[in-house]
Amino acid sequence: MAKGRVVYHKQPPADAPRSVSTAGARQRRRRHPWLRLLVAVLALAAAAGAVYGLWLLHPVHNDRLLAAFAPQAAAETEPAQDAAAPSDAQTDAPADAPADPNQAAAVPPAGDGRIVVAVDPGHGGVNPNIGAEDFGSEANGLREVDITYATAQALVDLLQADTRFSPLLTTDGSAYLKPSERGAVAKAAGAQLLVSIHLNYDASAEPSGFECYAAPPVLSTNAESVRFGKLLVDAFGQLGLRIRGNNGVRYLYYDANDNKVILESTDTTPRSDPTFTVLSSCGCPAVLCEEGFISNAGDMALLAGDGGCQQAAELYYQCICAYFNLEPAG
Repeated sequence: MAKGRVVYHKQPPADAPRSVSTAGARQRRRRHPWLRLLVAVLALAAAAGAVYGLWLLHPVHNDRLLAAFAPQAAAETEPAQDAAAPSDAQTDAPADAPADPNQAAAVPPAGDGRIVVAVDPGHGGVNPNIGAEDFGSEANGLREVDITYATAQALVDLLQADTRFSPLLTTDGSAYLKPSERGAVAKAAGAQLLVSIHLNYDASAEPSGFECYAAPPVLSTNAESVRFGKLLVDAFGQLGLRIRGNNGVRYLYYDANDNKVILESTDTTPRSDPTFTVLSSCGCPAVLCEEGFISNAGDMALLAGDGGCQQAAELYYQCICAYFNLEPAG
């Protein structure tokens, strides 16, 4: 042990006088015990407030509050959306109108024994993203929305005449619905199959032919979507339309830069890149059809006009029956 002075501190006698400052401090502590309690309570309240503030600022709870107090302002954020054609995408923006729940409510539920089929015309209504009517592609005096809606309505009429089916239009064309909202209408109605009808476009009049886009491999509905797509390819090929790609059934993805990537259905690699949201949001096997090119006179001779739209609708109807292993009525 190092040398040095060791000092022992002894307890002073009980009757030793206390200093004035020490006695006063103890007296003050005895006189105001409530002050310490008040400070403790205030500190606890401040800590609780800070914890609650952090909880409130968490995105999950913030979204819930926004949904509760401003449901119309809640926006759906999505990547690039459905295209009028592979060269002309629609934009799914927060300003778009909400889906109309009455559209799904008017459809008999799948529990009544009938098969619910969703028919998506693909266009129509004023799109706030472009500030104009969503006509889709236009060429040679024709508008995509006129042809696709007439075809969709004719298909719905055929399905309604067949008591085994309960069809619905995802939109009547009077109000614009985002692709994801049209898919949600189909899902809310319990759709067992969805077909989305579109036309392709190219600045040149030469490109032509039929192609369709199935729900991609990452979705559980992929295999059945491809099966339905192959039925459509066979039917429209027999109509006289050229089949595009390897076998007419393809996948479409949007990459990180929002560019479209088209792959053949023989590429079965599951990919996380987004696809057409009407396909991914409907909850059932689904195919988006590009029937032909509105810019090609030969395609439009087969698909446009009352006769062409009715002819295409009958092909869709026959393929739907074949998909469900049914014979067409009548």
